[in-house]
Amino acid sequence: MRNGAIVRMTGEALENYGARWDGVPLVVTHVATKYMPAAEFFAKGKPEGYHPGYDETGGKLYDLKRQDTGEELGMSLYEWELEAA
Repeated sequence: MRNGAIVRMTGEALENYGARWDGVPLVVTHVATKYMPAAEFFAKGKPEGYHPGYDETGGKLYDLKRQDTGEELGMSLYEWELEAA
């Protein structure tokens, strides 16, 4: 999945985050494949490909916003928690 892709949470993710997210279309805003400490990440303006919460065992890590409102989710999800909408 790339920036701008429309996705939704998987059943497993819904078990963790709640049914209120069921069927809600989300837009990928940032894709991370590498770790960077938080202070450095924010000081460098959130460089593409990096994230302070990234853990290689989870796969790619995505920041998202709601498609309907544009509101940032405020949490990041791993690739196994998302599927194409």
